Amino acid sequence: MTPKPCNSSALADVYHVSLFHNRTSFKQQTQERMRIFKSLLLLSIAALLTLNALAGNEPKKTDVSLSVDVVSRHVWRGRFSGNAPCIEPTLNFQTGKFSYGVWGSYALDETYQEVDFYLQYNTPLFQFSVYDFYCPNTDFENSDFFDFDSNKSVHFFDAVAKYKGCEKFPISVMASVFFYGEYDRDADNDQRYSTYLEFGYSKFIGGKKVAWALGVTPAKGFYADEMNVVNMNMTVYDKIKFSEQYALPVRAGLSLNPVSERLLLSLAFTL
Repeated sequence: MTPKPCNSSALADVYHVSLFHNRTSFKQQTQERMRIFKSLLLLSIAALLTLNALAGNEPKKTDVSLSVDVVSRHVWRGRFSGNAPCIEPTLNFQTGKFSYGVWGSYALDETYQEVDFYLQYNTPLFQFSVYDFYCPNTDFENSDFFDFDSNKSVHFFDAVAKYKGCEKFPISVMASVFFYGEYDRDADNDQRYSTYLEFGYSKFIGGKKVAWALGVTPAKGFYADEMNVVNMNMTVYDKIKFSEQYALPVRAGLSLNPVSERLLLSLAFTL
């Protein structure tokens, strides 16, 4: 008996249906994970607020601080932004174990600007943070502040957990996940949840604090096209003494991004 030839058209239909179903299923699973993640994040913030409220019945004092950094170049997690020195102001409020405020960065040649809002919860060993990065275009075109949903939105959100280290284990460990924002979507408009891990160590050498950091992304996403080391950094902290009453904090950092193969030596001081 001669075998019957396969119906290629029918197989193709089955394949396309299966592929469509898999894509749809994957997208539904991603949306469900996003919904669960948001719920857990909100519950975590609510729990931290509740614990902080229960920690003491007396009203806590709120401290307000304002500082300004002048940096030769904006460097963040092995990524270099703008082409000129930046002015970076910070307005910070601290109530008990909570810190919240706003940070900005403005390149002097107007090639880069950013405004970030943050909420942090601190303990002696841990820090938990949520950031809203607002990165408008230099002319503010397609950069509406209250646009959080469209494909032109310039907001993206980051959840960060950090172990600060201690005397017996002086290594810090930080984990960051982008959980919402157009800057972190793939070609199918699905959230990539780009992740960044950083390991840090510091010690005093010659009376100056020296800190090292190694940043890694475990998968394809915002930082690299695959798992890779994306940040190698060494920073030296010092103070320039002008008088008995005033010393200017300064720092110099050497940053290498092995993926882009870009190396930068930056200098900064704090007013």
